[in-house]
Amino acid sequence: MRQFDLIPNPSERSRGYAPYFVVLQSHHLETLDTVVVAPVVRDAERKMTSLDFEIEFRIEPLVLALGEIFALERNLAGSSAGSIAEHEDALRRGLERLFGGF
Repeated sequence: MRQFDLIPNPSERSRGYAPYFVVLQSHHLETLDTVVVAPVVRDAERKMTSLDFEIEFRIEPLVLALGEIFALERNLAGSSAGSIAEHEDALRRGLERLFGGF
């Protein structure tokens, strides 16, 4: 699992709303028991903030909710469904905004 990979949401209860999580943590920290992720949601009515990013994955419009990051137990994280590394610049700017305030 690499940074900016999309992994399927392991929770049946929330998978309809948030089908994926994006891995934000570096793959160099594989020895940790958790991985930092943010949900990727289906929400056409979502009020966008400066921490939300519209993406498309498998022709489906989705929203990456960067402000809703959390740590997922690594043993719950499945295999990568794909990557959104092509959005790396925007994601890094969003992380800088989240943690640095810029």
